[in-house]
Amino acid sequence: MALLSGLDETGLTLRVRGRPGIQAALPLPADGSPVDVRTLWSGSTSTRDPAYCAFLSDLAAAAKAGQVTLEFPPFVTPVLEEPGAWNLIGDAAFAVEYPDAWDTLSESSPNHALKRFERRLYLSHLTSWLESLPNGADVLDVGGGIGRFSQEWLRRGYRTSLAEPNGGALALALGHLARQGGAFSLWQLAAESLTPFADERFHLVSAMEVLCYLSEPQRGFVEAARVLRHGGLFVASVESPVGSLEPGVKHSLDDITAAQSVTEQAREGDLWVRYFTAERLRAACESAGLVVETIIGTHYLTDGPLHHAVDVDRLGDVEYEDGLIGVEHVLAGSTRWASAARAWLVVARKP
Repeated sequence: MALLSGLDETGLTLRVRGRPGIQAALPLPADGSPVDVRTLWSGSTSTRDPAYCAFLSDLAAAAKAGQVTLEFPPFVTPVLEEPGAWNLIGDAAFAVEYPDAWDTLSESSPNHALKRFERRLYLSHLTSWLESLPNGADVLDVGGGIGRFSQEWLRRGYRTSLAEPNGGALALALGHLARQGGAFSLWQLAAESLTPFADERFHLVSAMEVLCYLSEPQRGFVEAARVLRHGGLFVASVESPVGSLEPGVKHSLDDITAAQSVTEQAREGDLWVRYFTAERLRAACESAGLVVETIIGTHYLTDGPLHHAVDVDRLGDVEYEDGLIGVEHVLAGSTRWASAARAWLVVARKP
């Protein structure tokens, strides 16, 4: 059964509802009841088919315009525990107030170049590990949001399942992944409960910038390990205590050292972060039964303590970005600066 196994033959399960009082160019029931997306399309319903992907992209645009509502399996909105749920509340409020800034995969977003560079930075640390994956690897992107890393996994030819509790983010992800093309599925799931997926399902589980925002991060590590195949790869990034420092201000090494004792930050109804040192991150992985291959410091420059050294207007210039990535790698290997990382990136395997 496709719902239980993850990625099915067609790659996508989705329901569409018409919005009351709004006319959409689709044969949707007037009473707003949902229909399966595959009943709205007469051709191939494989997400590898360019024509079907173009249709899905148009459908995502209709959802963004408020003409239709999209529903994703398992068709039950996940109930997140507080304080972790505050992040979803804050994210939803930000999406309403600043929709362009929120959709960072859109070229119109003021954050597009920054987030594209930071994805490239992460990937620069993962090159040799990703090369070990088989062609057409099955990948789960946990807390995948609007598809920032799923887009890259599809580009590499991986069969990609994206799990994300925010339905609005999934609607945007549908458009971005359809435009990328490839075998993909979308799931409205929280990282703590990936129950639709069978044990040992995936060659790679990625959890980028998500586990530190959960009420109980360890449950996310355990679930990721459960669905990972033996010998499979786990990659994740979490915020370090450096993230607790006031943004936009220059900080000394003494400030950074003092921040290492901070374990969490909370703004009720808006933000919850559990900060990880490299040691805490290693312990979380090992407690979930994973064997840590490496932990790498990252984000020293953009969004990090040395942000003032970056000319953000030059992001997008490949040569300039190459230079920044080179500096990041030097800092990550520096005895003096390694602990100043804004984020930690872990690579682990399931034995």
